[in-house]
Formats: sequence, C-alpha cells, structure tokens
Amino acid sequence: MKEILVKVSKPYKIYIDHGVIDKISDLVGVDRSRRFVVLTDKNVDSLYFETLAKALSKTKSDIFKFVIEPGEDSKSFDNLISLLEFMADKDINSKDVLIAFGGGVVGDLGGFAAAIYRRGIDYIQVPTTLLAQVDSSVGGKTAINLSRAKNMVGSFNQPRAVFCDRQFLHTLADDEFACGMGEVIKYGILFDRDLFLKLMDRGRLDENLEPIIARCISLKRDIVEEDEFDTGKRQLLNLGHSLAHSIEVISNHTIKHGKAVAIGIYTVALGCAKSGLLPSGDLELIKEVIQTHNLPFKLPYKLSDMMEIIRKDKKRRGDYINEILIRKIGDTYLEQFDFDGLEEFFKNGVSHA
Repeated sequence: MKEILVKVSKPYKIYIDHGVIDKISDLVGVDRSRRFVVLTDKNVDSLYFETLAKALSKTKSDIFKFVIEPGEDSKSFDNLISLLEFMADKDINSKDVLIAFGGGVVGDLGGFAAAIYRRGIDYIQVPTTLLAQVDSSVGGKTAINLSRAKNMVGSFNQPRAVFCDRQFLHTLADDEFACGMGEVIKYGILFDRDLFLKLMDRGRLDENLEPIIARCISLKRDIVEEDEFDTGKRQLLNLGHSLAHSIEVISNHTIKHGKAVAIGIYTVALGCAKSGLLPSGDLELIKEVIQTHNLPFKLPYKLSDMMEIIRKDKKRRGDYINEILIRKIGDTYLEQFDFDGLEEFFKNGVSHA
C-alpha cells in the first residue's frame, strides 16, 4: 500500500492500493460512537455500496446513505440543501463523518456540505473514477455550480483521508477512463516529461496505472503544500481549464470535464506554438497523446461564445485572468492576460471540429 502524506493546515494521508477500502475501518480508527453518512450516486450505489458498507461494518457504527443522480447537474444548491437537511434529520453531529463515495461531483458536493454543516464536520474522500483519484479528491477544493458558471460557490476543506482503490476503476466506462486521462496528461505537461512520455504507450498503461495515479497525486500534493489556498503556484493546475469550463457550460455538461480539459490544453499548446514559445515537436507530442487516449482536441464552439463564459470565470481577478502557458512539456508558467488579449491568444490556437 502506498501512503502519501499531505502536510497542509489539516494534514491527512492518501492511501493507494487495490482493495485498500477493506482497511478503511482500521485506518480511520474504530469508534462505535461515530456514525457515517455516505454520499454517493446511483451508479456507484448499485455497484459498490455493499463493498463499502462491509468495510465499515467493523466499526459497528450506524451508516446512513444519501444517493444522488450521476452527472454534473447534481452539483447543485437543491442537492446541497437536501443533503444538509438529511444530516440534520439524522442528528449528525461534529463527531460523525461524511464519506464522499463517487467521482468528482460527489466529492465536491460532499466536501462542501461537510464544510458548512454545523460549521464543519470531518469527511473522507473515496474516489471511484480515475479523474477523481488523480485530481479532484486531493487538495480540499469543494464547490457546487451556478447556472452560468462552474464551481462558483464553494470552500477549501481538506478531507480527513483519501482512499484510492483501483478496484473501483474496473467497471469504469471507457469514456470515463479517457476523461481521467485528460487530467493525467495535464500533470505530465505541467511538471513531468517522463510521466508524459509513459502515456504515449497505451498498451502498457494498465500495468503502470497505480504508479501513475501515485505520481499525479504526489505532484498535486507538492503544489497544494506550497499554495494551499490557490493564490499563486497552485493556479498552474488550471492548465486548459478556462476553455474547458466554458465548453462544459455551453454544452450543458454533455461534454465531460476530462474531454473539455484535453481540448483546452491543445488549444493553449497550439497558441503557444504559433507564438513561438512551444517547440513544434512538443506540440505534435501533445496532440498525439491526446488522440492516443481517445480524447478530442478541436474547439466545438465559437471562440466568441466561449469568451463570454470565460469573462465570468471564478478565476477572474478584476479585468485580468491568469492563463497557463507551455514552454515545453514539463515546463509551464502563469501569464496574466486582459480578456481582449486572451481572446487574441486563443485565436492562434483555434482548431475547430
């Protein structure tokens, strides 16, 4: 079992192993007076709730289940209020624990609910998608969506622990797995050329999956420890995300996050290459690895429509927004743009479907 310690304001460990969920009771401690609220979605509930319940049974604690519909639309005020009311009805108190058992939507919603219920209770992340395991379950960002913008309402709330169990990826649809690879590719481009090059060989991905997950988590851990509250270097993790979030909003979330990130990354890379910043060979490698993992790279909408969404992005600071530019694979930096300048930069990277 791999353990990664995250040394932030509320330190915690991330546990990575096939079958690690079976050890959850031992690792969180047996306390019969503690109760658990398990937040999950219908897909994960039908496949794996009994696995988690059996693992928690050693605690002899009460377990309450709250199930939402899968998909980004569930990251809403309505579900947040319903979950809070559910916990109040069950008289959940500050000694009890919420378990976010699912993908990024469940993790974001659960983490935010735990942050504001009774001014904060503990929560545990048990991510069941590749995207959630390598990215969204780590670092304490929680949020729900507004109708016109993604992740606009939220808080920083570090989990008590994270359990990354590969067994939950066995039933992941190819499309969902590809979305996770969008974030994995991001980490390689940002920080680790060797990791990126490993992704070129899709045939060897399965045997290297746990080390790849651990490497992505370690890279994010290092950034989060340096900049827990996203005021500086942590913004690098938004590579391609300004465009990605606009794509998700315009598509009403029919284009999923990992696919939108891949499009955003390639558009930024093409803009960097046409500006003379990124070598053409690295641009071709980025395009190749995106295609290798069955991810799109062409913009599906008019840039002007996407810019309308980007101008409302939560990362906006006054009349400016930071965009992440690529010098080469493994070497990136933040560049401040006004919105007219950003639109001109993106025009260099426009490659429409």
